[in-house]
Amino acid sequence: MADIFSPIQIKNVHFNNRIVMAPMVRFGFSSHAGIMGAELLQEYLKRADKGIGLMISQVLGISPECTISGGAGAWSEKHIGYLSQIAEASHKNGTRFFAQLGLFGYAYHEKTTKNVNALTTQDLIKIRNEFIHAAQICKKAGLDGIELHGAHTFFLNMMASAYSNKRTDIYGGDLIGRLNLVKEITEGIKEFAGDDFIVSYRMGWGDILETDIKTAQALEKLGIDMLHVSHGIPEDREVELPPDYRYSNIVYTGCYVKPHVQIPVITVWDLKTLARGNQLIRNNSCDFAAYGRPFLADEAFVKHSMGNMDYKPCLECRNCLWFTDGRKCPGQKLSKRRFKNDAGNKE
Repeated sequence: MADIFSPIQIKNVHFNNRIVMAPMVRFGFSSHAGIMGAELLQEYLKRADKGIGLMISQVLGISPECTISGGAGAWSEKHIGYLSQIAEASHKNGTRFFAQLGLFGYAYHEKTTKNVNALTTQDLIKIRNEFIHAAQICKKAGLDGIELHGAHTFFLNMMASAYSNKRTDIYGGDLIGRLNLVKEITEGIKEFAGDDFIVSYRMGWGDILETDIKTAQALEKLGIDMLHVSHGIPEDREVELPPDYRYSNIVYTGCYVKPHVQIPVITVWDLKTLARGNQLIRNNSCDFAAYGRPFLADEAFVKHSMGNMDYKPCLECRNCLWFTDGRKCPGQKLSKRRFKNDAGNKE
């Protein structure tokens, strides 16, 4: 029976365990021209030796034309340096590293040229090529794979959803048409990926669970190597959970999809402790368990959980300071003080 510490292999890529640091934007840490600033880079480097099976970067822009303020990118050779630093530090310590690739600044409910339904075929071909090129940059940098961001109302999520995609060309219509752009991106990446580079997809949920199953199965057929299931469109979807269910509706969605595909599934959202993620994996409800805020509150979350799998570093503040400046996180300050004192007591 597999557990959260069991190794797993996808293609030729070996993972020491099933613990994932989910992609999270660190607000308040600056970047310039899409290149991570020193402080933001350290956020990754200081977690590279902390026993994480897979680190996934915050979403990296694929084009200088569509970025967020302070965001990092992966659209040219100049980004290879910082990506290589993280990959090398990770590999030295047995951690795998993916870059999440996404496109910012688009909408589907506004009258603008940046509406997914107003884009021309040539616009979409350009975007397709930018995703493929960004993946090439990541491979050159020595990463183990990329994750296409198709959740959280990002561009690929809007293209895949029947709620947002009202196109009548080959990139719209039924599910197969709406995923045609992802198909072309995946095929382009597979031309150079080989067996040592993984193409993952962060899948946003649809209107109902049956839509999620169909989407996951379609993505598998397109050649996606692994799925990372999260929320999508509609953003406020509610799932009727079993009365005794102890996890979020996003976790439930990922676990619901898992039996219907043959590729590995990452489950995420409010798992809180290694014990809770471990239970899901032991029940074969998912293949990987992803954590966000626990790694923000304590960079050594995995190591500090070894003696207590119920260790929960995030204090669940009403207003999470990581949305403004994570350096002020009280959970982070508490964990540093707590384990500094523990080390002193042992001496």
